[in-house]
Amino acid sequence: MKNKKEKKKKLNIRILSVSSFVIVIAITLTIVSNIKEKEIIKEAEEKTLETFASITNENENNEEIIVVEKKQPEINSKTTDWNLILVNKENPIPENYQVELKNIEYSHKVDSRIADSLSQMLQDARKQGLKPYICSSYRTINTQTTLYNRKVNQYKRQGYTSENAKIEASYWVTLPRTSEHEMGMAVDIVSRNYQILDEKQEETQVQKWLIEHCTDYGFILRYPTDKKEITKINYEPWHYRYVGVENAKFMKEKNFCLEEFIAYLKDFE
Repeated sequence: MKNKKEKKKKLNIRILSVSSFVIVIAITLTIVSNIKEKEIIKEAEEKTLETFASITNENENNEEIIVVEKKQPEINSKTTDWNLILVNKENPIPENYQVELKNIEYSHKVDSRIADSLSQMLQDARKQGLKPYICSSYRTINTQTTLYNRKVNQYKRQGYTSENAKIEASYWVTLPRTSEHEMGMAVDIVSRNYQILDEKQEETQVQKWLIEHCTDYGFILRYPTDKKEITKINYEPWHYRYVGVENAKFMKEKNFCLEEFIAYLKDFE
């Protein structure tokens, strides 16, 4: 009887030991599981932070690239500069625009700020044995209106409708309030030996010299033959516009007409 009790006691102890062992294993697995889970979570968090940091760095790098690659104008000029006011069919002279005129040769007048440069250019051309002659300078709005209407009527006499006559005329004589002559910023210069306003004017020695050297005095040939689609004006190898020496040379280097130069500057404003 006593042996049976001892056996039963030993069995219970074994069962208890086994149960305890199982419990310990279970607890251990739970702890390990929790630790593993925490490690997984931590690892995931670390990867997330690394990814975020990578994205942030990429963004920062992109921003730096943008800053580095953001181009600055190659010339320190603004579209609002007095000598760069764009006047054409789409951009009439500002309503409040005022000009201070100065007399130059043969009673012609221009903006006083360009008079000296113009006079110097003409003098230097004459030193080369050339005979430049100003045939048009500052115009009042009344003069511009008269010239425009005269051109329209000329096309009407050729059989153009009134509407088409206005369109054709505008390629030679701009509408009132859209002419650089009304600003005093432009002059028409021809050779005394050939005063007809046609494309043959470019063949004269005067025009050859002016086209080559006008930028040295701040002038540009305003309506080049290859820019008609942009300027909406026919080729005029006699019409010179003042823009300033630095601007004129830059435009010549880049082969810009004034519309293109203004568009270039606007990209940085």
